[in-house]
Amino acid sequence: MAAEVERRDQYLGETKKQLRDGFGVYNYSNKFFRYEGEWKSGRKHGHGKLLMADGSYYEGQFENGEIQGHGFRYWSSSGNTYTGQFHQGELHGQGVMNYRDGSIYEGEWWRNKRQGFGKYTDTTGCVYEGYFHEHKKHGEGTATYRNGDEYVGDWVMDKRQGHGQMKCINGTLYDGSWLNDTYNGQGNMFHCSGFFYDGLWTNGEPSIQATKLVVIGLQDNYVEITQGETFRLEVETKNEDGDGVEDQGRELQITAGFKWQAPKETKDGAASKESSTLFDAIEDMEEKPIPTPFGYEIVRYPLTDQQPMEEPKESDLLLAVPKSYTNLSEEGGQESSEQETEESKPADIEIPVPVEGADVAADPTGADSADEATGGAPEVEGEEGQGESTPPPPPVTNLRTDVGRAVWETLYLPAPPPMYRPFSTIDGVPEAPGVKRSKSKAGKDGGRSSSSVKSSTPSLSDSLVRPGEYVLMIHDVTNPPFMDRTLEPAFVLVKVKKKKKAPTKTKEKGPKWDTRQHIAQSMARSYSDMAEQDAS
Repeated sequence: MAAEVERRDQYLGETKKQLRDGFGVYNYSNKFFRYEGEWKSGRKHGHGKLLMADGSYYEGQFENGEIQGHGFRYWSSSGNTYTGQFHQGELHGQGVMNYRDGSIYEGEWWRNKRQGFGKYTDTTGCVYEGYFHEHKKHGEGTATYRNGDEYVGDWVMDKRQGHGQMKCINGTLYDGSWLNDTYNGQGNMFHCSGFFYDGLWTNGEPSIQATKLVVIGLQDNYVEITQGETFRLEVETKNEDGDGVEDQGRELQITAGFKWQAPKETKDGAASKESSTLFDAIEDMEEKPIPTPFGYEIVRYPLTDQQPMEEPKESDLLLAVPKSYTNLSEEGGQESSEQETEESKPADIEIPVPVEGADVAADPTGADSADEATGGAPEVEGEEGQGESTPPPPPVTNLRTDVGRAVWETLYLPAPPPMYRPFSTIDGVPEAPGVKRSKSKAGKDGGRSSSSVKSSTPSLSDSLVRPGEYVLMIHDVTNPPFMDRTLEPAFVLVKVKKKKKAPTKTKEKGPKWDTRQHIAQSMARSYSDMAEQDAS
């Protein structure tokens, strides 16, 4: 009878037939649990709230004294909350768990474990949607990572394993086998750089990888060519053992260079003024001298894969020279071009008899006076700010490897650009290309002295590469690099030989212009015409 009284002291609420029935509050004897809710036939049944001394609680459906159905659970120790289905007090069925660290699981539960199909968002922002087993990703599933990458495939105990496809946000696509979260087994990768690999993978790496570029078909990476000649170059990707690797789509770039000589120093150890100026110019430029395996550094030189234009004839080059050059000689402006023949002169034009002592061959256009006014320095076309400059040749097109090889069929070394640094260092800076000044000479009569210009007609050699040694460099410019590695470059030494000049035919000169004879003939024709008029 005393026990019934004790139970009554622990319960406060509705009863029916001396049983808790309806709404009531029950304090358990261990003082850890406290129940507030509906009762039926002495058992918790219906909607209720079970509170614990540590602050945790459950609120939801009860059935025959057990937590059963839909409810809400809060754990004070972890801060986690669960909303969903329960079975006999356990998380079981569909439910949503919000973890204290911010991660969320929404899906199926089995005996307090994530199991079945669900969606899990972790603290990094990765979203997995697929199957679980004992809290772990297991089976088929899709993971979308925070950076936008996506994996679709098989999982084993929280790791990507089996067959799967990874789509990266940068465009890279891998489709193949996985083991322990890495590429392993047969698979292919379309890299975002354009590179393609299809083969075996081991621990996230291709089983066969190229490490260097090798030029094939040349002995000691050396080739000889003649000025103006095109040449062919073939490159292969190889591994450390020297075996060819059939890379697909690796981007290769070929460039040329010429030996760079450091500024010379004077006896006291200081750089000369001219060398120092050139050295400062080098330092200010973005491009720095490039080391080579040949024991010296180089600076870039033009290289193109366009077919060279037909070489100009000497006569075409002569037409490109200003007339003032060809009409001036070393002796102060006398005509040096070929005299016109008598037949080319109009017969009806009378030429006045020259005054004795005058310079008959003087330029009637006043070229001498113009030169005198400008200090004897004729304008030179092609200089900076004057005339049209020749555009640089287009660079060589980058190639992609096909079965591990790339071939450039028509490589061509053109003429050097104006003021090319290595040549400027070697030769010094000229006043003007194609023009040399001679020292001023006094006239025979002691008159004024004049500056004279020596004509230098452009030659075929000016349109060709200078003979000497050049270096070709082949680099792996795949961007971004495949597997974050770039292949070791290849270097080729190219020796350019001087082109032999073709024998030229000597042009037959016509009779020289005789002014006195021309005047006498003109006067004779005039007297003849007058005599005919008198006779008529």
